[in-house]
Amino acid sequence: MAAGYALSYAIGLLLTDLRLRRRTEGLLDGRRISRTYAKLTTAATAAGGAGWFIARSCDQSLASASWTPALSLAAGGRAMVLLFLVFARILRIAELRSLPGLG
Repeated sequence: MAAGYALSYAIGLLLTDLRLRRRTEGLLDGRRISRTYAKLTTAATAAGGAGWFIARSCDQSLASASWTPALSLAAGGRAMVLLFLVFARILRIAELRSLPGLG
């Protein structure tokens, strides 16, 4: 489901880019936008993979069956957010510098 959503988002982004180029008569900086989206995709993919791995490893190591899903979700989600910010900083995504505390 997530892969289908990501694919539909990418197709929508491509169509939006094509329409905006026509309307702005090529004044849109497509290379910079494409680089930014590629960096965001890379950071999100790496963080998502690591978060999934951490959630799965927590799922298998915890003994209490009632709290296991909640703790796995919390660990994986926290890891994804933190790793996304780390990867975004490493990849020098300029748009994230405008967020408080990340500049």
